[in-house]
Amino acid sequence: MSSVTANAPALVAGVDYITCTAARPSSMAALLYFSKDLLEQEEGSGGVRKPWYFQGYAGHQVGQVQSGFKATGVCVRASGAAARECAAQLLECADNCSRLDLQVTVRADECGDDYAEKLHRDMLGRVRRRGRPVERTLITSTYSGDTLYLGRRVSDQYGRIYNKSAEEKTKEEPPRWRFEVEYKRGYAKAAASAYVKANASASWCASTVHSWYANRGVSAPVSALASPAIRCDARGTAEEANRLRWLKVGVRPAVVELAAKYGWPDVLRLLGCPLATSERYVNEVLGLEE
Repeated sequence: MSSVTANAPALVAGVDYITCTAARPSSMAALLYFSKDLLEQEEGSGGVRKPWYFQGYAGHQVGQVQSGFKATGVCVRASGAAARECAAQLLECADNCSRLDLQVTVRADECGDDYAEKLHRDMLGRVRRRGRPVERTLITSTYSGDTLYLGRRVSDQYGRIYNKSAEEKTKEEPPRWRFEVEYKRGYAKAAASAYVKANASASWCASTVHSWYANRGVSAPVSALASPAIRCDARGTAEEANRLRWLKVGVRPAVVELAAKYGWPDVLRLLGCPLATSERYVNEVLGLEE
């Protein structure tokens, strides 16, 4: 395989999809309340609220966020920019992460429109360390660009390499190529724990994606040690962004300090954040109150 520029900058690196659940009352309340803010933020960005049902959960979806409740727990999903921005907070609220997708999107001179096809040919006959061939599937399309899949869709780990520029119908030379890794079940939980502990989450995502593909014989065009240059999607108004920043920088430290002194139950009660779910509270958060 032709060498790919090792230090090509990552245009975007981070979490691309996340599914979190909570079963303990306090976690259910925290996750449900946080998802309410996410849904409202998506509405503020132009999203339309719709009903959402998934494996017994019932709630709403707006834009890139879905939130649902059932008697035994809460489930929240986020994708795209919403996932990249709120993954850490979701994991703080949740009891479990059942799916976590990481992605790095890059541009490199050596990665033209036929990059996936070249990778597919180059991997012919290649085996992994345990002697098993790398399972791969190439889907070609003149309309949405080519996609190379590594592994099986039902597996706990699954990779996708596709032409992001072609998917978005954007003319770019060279095009942007996206490298995605999908973790499910135990692998998702382990990856989520490592993500939370990482000091620089974007760099950790870039390094993790690079290593995952390297272990399968693919040299992703981004250095495992590089600090990715992040390009974030615009979300909401500048005023809303400033308000969120003020909450994080100006309010959160004071709340944490008060909680350490007086305890979370009293502080959360004063802030109007219930410690346990109730039917009335769930209906209010999910917008089901008549």
